[in-house]
Amino acid sequence: MAKLTVFRIRHLMITRSAESLSRVKALQPWLMRRFVADLRDLNDALKHTELDGHYWVWSGLLLGWARDGAVLSHDCLDADFAVADRDFQRLVAAVPAIVRAGFRCDRRFVNSDGQVTELTFLRHGARFEFFRMFPADGRLRYYMYSIKLKEITQVEAFVPEQETVPFSFLGRTWLKPKDHALELRSVYGSWEVPDPSWSYLDTLDLKARRVSPYPHFDWRDGTAALTGDPGKHPSAH
Repeated sequence: MAKLTVFRIRHLMITRSAESLSRVKALQPWLMRRFVADLRDLNDALKHTELDGHYWVWSGLLLGWARDGAVLSHDCLDADFAVADRDFQRLVAAVPAIVRAGFRCDRRFVNSDGQVTELTFLRHGARFEFFRMFPADGRLRYYMYSIKLKEITQVEAFVPEQETVPFSFLGRTWLKPKDHALELRSVYGSWEVPDPSWSYLDTLDLKARRVSPYPHFDWRDGTAALTGDPGKHPSAH
């Protein structure tokens, strides 16, 4: 059974409050401006770290840029970034800079092999998620998690492996997959047409689901054990 800890309850209160505010139509323009400002602050903070030039925009944030030239109006509480497995330690080293910029450590996701697969940060109720991408025969393997009261399900999926190129968005320079249309097709299918019913569990290149051995994904203070060692007992997380 998934476990609710004091850490998780505190962060759930923050995110649920932000979600409630996002449904108030009069507040939506203000919330979008704040989210965009947070994205710029994150970009600025990472420019002074070893992670600069080693992470890229993908998923919903990339979809918004490609289809609308803006952050998706319904997706101003979530930003998705990717980091290659070989550069994951650059992300770990950048954590103090991210925290100094006003972002809080949120969750540290670990797969059934004991590998840390995602680090997420929280600011103003929005999550800024960094997915660790593992090379796999011309593709990149990543993991997502469906957290329910009774259990946590681990989902394994893939996107094409590509080089990244710079692009301008929200007044900053970022990186994206060179053929962003190819990546978006692999995730969303007909990505040019909005589909309000789409869920991340509908990802097209989804290959495996299994019950996670972990009851929660709290991220304790500090950066210890961020790498995740295969074979470590699940209770250690």
